[in-house]
Amino acid sequence: MAKTYNKSKHFDLSYFQTKGTAFFDTLDFSETSADDIKEILACAVPDIEFYQCIFKDLDLRDTDFESKTTFSGCQFNGNTIFENCHFLENVAFDGSVFNGIANFNNVRYEHELSFRQIHTKPAKGGYFYFRGDEVKTGKSYYPNSLNMQKAYFETEVSFLGREFIGETWFNGTVFANKFWFTDCDIGLKTNISPKFECDGIKNIDMCYRILKDALIKRSYTIQSREIERLEAKILEKQSKENDLLPDNKPTVRQKSNLLTTEEAADYLKLKPNTLERWRSQFPNRLPFVKIGRTVKYRLEDLQAYISDNMN
Repeated sequence: MAKTYNKSKHFDLSYFQTKGTAFFDTLDFSETSADDIKEILACAVPDIEFYQCIFKDLDLRDTDFESKTTFSGCQFNGNTIFENCHFLENVAFDGSVFNGIANFNNVRYEHELSFRQIHTKPAKGGYFYFRGDEVKTGKSYYPNSLNMQKAYFETEVSFLGREFIGETWFNGTVFANKFWFTDCDIGLKTNISPKFECDGIKNIDMCYRILKDALIKRSYTIQSREIERLEAKILEKQSKENDLLPDNKPTVRQKSNLLTTEEAADYLKLKPNTLERWRSQFPNRLPFVKIGRTVKYRLEDLQAYISDNMN
């Protein structure tokens, strides 16, 4: 059982500096303030290690990590916030569990950032944010690597806007919920062979489609074909379900499926030419399908777009 962290007992700066390592073993930081944890991170020793420690509602946003920092097998409960952090040395969360919302939006990492074998949960009420849409400055912040090998995402996860330029691993990564690679640049050094355990999740075909489009940009031919196969399987299942609808409700069946550009624009309170411009300039912003020369939008996609942009 983890012991409650006691600053006077467990934080010995002179000892840490002598050893070159600040090591915290099976401690419960749930009642520890963010300032006290930031003091640990700023203790100016080369290595800082948290082993099987517990954190609750940890908010370290805008923090610079100047030491190599490891959270090994830790448990993060509640809202965990690392938003806008700058990892100047290797940082790892290997084997850790995130219970609730984990926010790593716009973190910058200069060396290796590792989430190997993490587990995010619960499926409802949890989310893993790793968006990078505000760190695109023309300079790559990813000269080394991002390791997500064998991570298990039970929650929804978003990588919106990330540029995976350095060596990146998604080998054996499990997506058991929605996964968003919207506007991502998956570089040629990315090893991507995830597992998908998300059959039956609403709108999951849209997630497949977005990932497929991101893979096609860099000629990940084999991977994109596999994603396309999974997407087609979902669409085929949906088509069969639609065919089972009563024949005396054609209007309901039509509205639950495909809308014209004009109908979609009216639904979103936009002008039709706005959607036409999006298709040309931002094809991943709002999914659409082409039937011959006709463009259609699914009502489910429009609803998902509204939900994702409510903030």
